[in-house]
Amino acid sequence: MNTTTESQTPDRPASGQGAPAYAEVPHSHYDLFVGVFVALLLLSGITAAKLFEGPVVPLVSDIFYGGGPLIFDGGAFLFPFVYIIGDILAEVYGWRRARRAIVLGFAMLGLAAVTYQVVALTTPVEGFEVWDQALAPVLRITLAGLAAFLVGSLLNATIVVRMKRRMRERNVALRLILSTIVGQFVDTLIFCTIAFAGTIGLLEFVNYTVTGFVYKTLLEILLVPVTVAIIAWLKRREPTYRRADEPTSPAAARAA
Repeated sequence: MNTTTESQTPDRPASGQGAPAYAEVPHSHYDLFVGVFVALLLLSGITAAKLFEGPVVPLVSDIFYGGGPLIFDGGAFLFPFVYIIGDILAEVYGWRRARRAIVLGFAMLGLAAVTYQVVALTTPVEGFEVWDQALAPVLRITLAGLAAFLVGSLLNATIVVRMKRRMRERNVALRLILSTIVGQFVDTLIFCTIAFAGTIGLLEFVNYTVTGFVYKTLLEILLVPVTVAIIAWLKRREPTYRRADEPTSPAAARAA
């Protein structure tokens, strides 16, 4: 007697069984970029609770820091990349998809703020008291990040989309740079005001705000060629993307 054994996997039922139903996920890189976007945002919110000394820059340090080193927060390492991904989302996927990612990130930051507060109110086990000290400043930093991120990111995406309506596929780098300057300035000003007003001196506050804005903006501008290359690659890879001079699909029109 000839017998055959069929391999059975979760997605491939054995012979004679009905195929299970699953929702189809359209082929797109959107979800991948949104995941990285939110992860970088959360990590930036946590690490921003620490201020650290940077390099001593001649003339700048003499004028603003009395000859001392520049001051940064821990979010300086990753937060610029949040705006870079935000630019990519707005340029490739349009206003509605960019707004969805921003609102999701905002919601996760809010959840993080609530979680920090709940954990800080619990009684620590002996030897873990240090976590109370670590979590104490994070709530204010997170609230500052919530307001700054929401306003700055929405403004950044709005500028990208509106400039694209006028420029079409031309001058991608220009709209990325201009949106970055405006968005980062508003973001940094709101963040520093909420996070550090009343806890540091006026001169230190101004210096820290200016330093953070200049650093993040320059880093994003330096990475514009990489950002433009990623955008161009995505536009070629996304099956539903249409250039402005091509017929627009209903889905693309809704996303814009």
